[in-house]
Amino acid sequence: MRSDEDQRWLRKELYTVLETAMAASGIDWPHDMTQDRGDSIILLIPATVPKRRITERLVHNLERELDRHARRSTAPVRMKLRLALHAGEVARDGRGWIGRDLNTACRLVDLPAGREALAAAPEANLAVVVSDSWYRGVVFQDPVLVEHFAFRRVPFVVKEVDDHAWIHVPRTTS
Repeated sequence: MRSDEDQRWLRKELYTVLETAMAASGIDWPHDMTQDRGDSIILLIPATVPKRRITERLVHNLERELDRHARRSTAPVRMKLRLALHAGEVARDGRGWIGRDLNTACRLVDLPAGREALAAAPEANLAVVVSDSWYRGVVFQDPVLVEHFAFRRVPFVVKEVDDHAWIHVPRTTS
């Protein structure tokens, strides 16, 4: 169990890792499209950002920043992330972002298969879980991405969703 002080430090580090990875990917941080969840962040990236850039560059740069963090951290404050990629419609209700597609993204990031994949690779710092529509529309369209990312197809059945998701655990460079 982490102390409150460790959690405060990790929260600051989470934002640093994300902001650095996004900047390196050429993606502006959309401050008005962020919802903080304490130990996680819902980050809505504008539709004007190409999905391929998110899939390729952001994942690579996020992995790199997590590797840097891991090399400077002890076990109690090592950061491991699960990243969900999905696209769709959302709305703002004055208290935050809502919508079926946002719910789907949240369910993707909590998918037990994603947790298990990250746990099964103790050297890894990141698990990427993408919706079937993201996989078919972005990843599958580029054979280099398909081969490089080596996603694994898993069932995605939860509440109102009965589909498949795709999981990738990047190799670490450390």
